[in-house]
Amino acid sequence: MNEIPLYNDLIGKIKEILTANSSISLLYIDCSKITKIEQVFGKKIYGDILREIKGAVLDMKGKEIMPEDIVATDNLDGSEFLVFLSKKPEEKDFSTDGFDTMCKKVSGCLNGAIFPLTFPYLQTKPKISVGYSIILHNPLIKEERLINKLIEDAKLMAGYREFKRLVQTKETLQELIIKEDISTFFQPVVNLNTFEIIGYEALSRGPEHTEYRSPAVLFDAAAETGLLLELDRLCRKKALLNARSLSPRYKLFINCLPSAIHDPEFKDEYLKAFIKEVAINPANIILEVTEREAVENFDSFKKAVTCYSSDMGFAVAVDDTGSGFSSLEMVVELKPQFIKLAMTVIRGIDKNILKQELVKAMFSLSEKINSIIIAEGIETQEELKVLQDICIPYGQGFLFAHPAFPFPGIKRF
Repeated sequence: MNEIPLYNDLIGKIKEILTANSSISLLYIDCSKITKIEQVFGKKIYGDILREIKGAVLDMKGKEIMPEDIVATDNLDGSEFLVFLSKKPEEKDFSTDGFDTMCKKVSGCLNGAIFPLTFPYLQTKPKISVGYSIILHNPLIKEERLINKLIEDAKLMAGYREFKRLVQTKETLQELIIKEDISTFFQPVVNLNTFEIIGYEALSRGPEHTEYRSPAVLFDAAAETGLLLELDRLCRKKALLNARSLSPRYKLFINCLPSAIHDPEFKDEYLKAFIKEVAINPANIILEVTEREAVENFDSFKKAVTCYSSDMGFAVAVDDTGSGFSSLEMVVELKPQFIKLAMTVIRGIDKNILKQELVKAMFSLSEKINSIIIAEGIETQEELKVLQDICIPYGQGFLFAHPAFPFPGIKRF
């Protein structure tokens, strides 16, 4: 059982440390960002993950924290943790640098342990923030009041450290965008019956040997810091520039956010001139609309998409279909030329009858609205066989080829 008591239930022990050491130090661990999982996926999944997180916090004893340290929760939900440090200040490095090092160790440990648990739901790092504080014993003030102040100060410090992290992330991303330090890789889209390549999806990656190499981390950081439009614009530009040598017999799939339709550098004469410069036939370009942003006004969005189709000759694909309600709503509203099924739907489809029924339903819908389905994330022969049986015409994934530059071929079976 990974039960962690409320700190009020341990107040006697905490007061003893405060009195005996003439001070007490605290680490405050904020895991509240994962509550988004409960809002989207329900209380059972959230509860299961929270139990694992509590276990990870307790596992730090004897490693990142001392075995004698008191671990408690600050709320009934149990997503915020308090670690009351048992050592006297002179027995441990409780300087600013010492606390900072301790916070980094704890947050690094927990983020690493929790990431595999939360990624299927959040698709990003859990971003656990840790704060610290120390308070001196004052015989004139009630110990409970001192302990409450200790907790308040640690929470403020966690907020400050999180703000500092965001500022540093923003500075890093701004520099990355200014230097255009984005690489483009291409992954083939394959006919699942003939195994012929019909096109390539352009995939953006951040600088090598950094965490921003991962597109999930890269775009999540951009969303956090208000730089999504700027990053999305750069990725589209680099994708088109790097695809200049693509044979005209192939389609080019380019990801874009819904807000791209309002970008002045992605419309009208500016866009026409740029497409002419890179010498790509507009009829070969498919804009993959992702659901990282919500579409707030579908009427306005549909008009803009219609302009891309009629004025530029672009086709439109809805990406990550099946991973959330918004992608399904987009399919119904836009009736796109292409529907790309999310890899979360395809992964393990050979062992999941519900996923098979969902894909059959999507295939039936695609026929009614005259759309073409592409299955993403195919990794095994078994997954491929199920998709072939359902008559899904096209797909992509590691089974055929990993993303590469310039344009990889596919494995032969």
